[in-house]
Amino acid sequence: MSTSKKLRWGVIGCGGIAKRTSLPRLIAAESAELVAVQDINPAAVEDVRATFGVKHGTTSAEELVALPDVDAVYIATPLFCHREQVLLAAKYKKHVLCEKPLGLCGDEVAEMVDACRKAGVAFGAAFMARFHDLHVKAKELIEAGELGEIVSVKACWSFDYPKSSSAWRQKKELGGGGAFMDVGTHCLDIVRFMTGLEVTEVVALCGNQFYDYTVEDYGQMLCRLSNGATLYLSNNYNVSTEPQRVEICGRKAALFIHDTMVQDGKLYMTQSKRSEPVDITPAGPRTNAYTAEFEGFSRAVLNGTPLPVPAEEGLVAQRIIDAAYQSNATGQRTKV
Repeated sequence: MSTSKKLRWGVIGCGGIAKRTSLPRLIAAESAELVAVQDINPAAVEDVRATFGVKHGTTSAEELVALPDVDAVYIATPLFCHREQVLLAAKYKKHVLCEKPLGLCGDEVAEMVDACRKAGVAFGAAFMARFHDLHVKAKELIEAGELGEIVSVKACWSFDYPKSSSAWRQKKELGGGGAFMDVGTHCLDIVRFMTGLEVTEVVALCGNQFYDYTVEDYGQMLCRLSNGATLYLSNNYNVSTEPQRVEICGRKAALFIHDTMVQDGKLYMTQSKRSEPVDITPAGPRTNAYTAEFEGFSRAVLNGTPLPVPAEEGLVAQRIIDAAYQSNATGQRTKV
């Protein structure tokens, strides 16, 4: 382990969205240093090295995790690669932050969690939405009792995803599932984070309405929460008109959180359905959620404190998704 005040990172899967979104935010984290990148595309490796001035570049994941000056790895590869790469990092005693979903099913994620625990390395789930200022603000309001007892929650995140032969998310053997796996996991995690409630039971419908790829292009899920409240999720790959939002209704007040997964977003609150929601969005610039994610993980490892989002949180989300697919297949309510 490095004795410096920065955690030295290697990135597995440095092209595409990682280059555009994650890597600039990793570099911006005060407690992080990017020292190595990997991708199966050598041109992507050299591009990232030149862009960010990275010391090491390779097309081999094992070569990257074997580097002595890499303390932790960020895994930003397609889902079907995660298990092998997390186990590889654990073998070389590297801490791991992995993009979500962590694995193709709950049992696979449990295996990864167990391997990292036995290796004595930290394993985090990259649920960056937990670090969004408005989600943090909503959590604070709920914990302060401003909403009263939570009665119902709705979470919607959908988009249009036309069929493409190169889209691994549209192939069950590579993505494990469709809209539920891709964005449903985020919705579930952020609801659990803000409310502090757990999903205990699921009823789900999913399938293909417009696109005939091998994962679902639509999914709706009704969940029972641990306090008896209900959670409704809508996650679709076939519509571009459904707003991205989370609604949390309590006995005293309700919160409406709009466009926070992919944008700055807005936060509204109301005490009555007869009154217009009031914009309570804090003024000023937002904390970048990706930078806060890398900073939180780095500080936790350097200080020997608990991770802000341990992989066990990703396992919980995956078990709920597994239950949703089981419910859809059997036509029955499924316990989580």
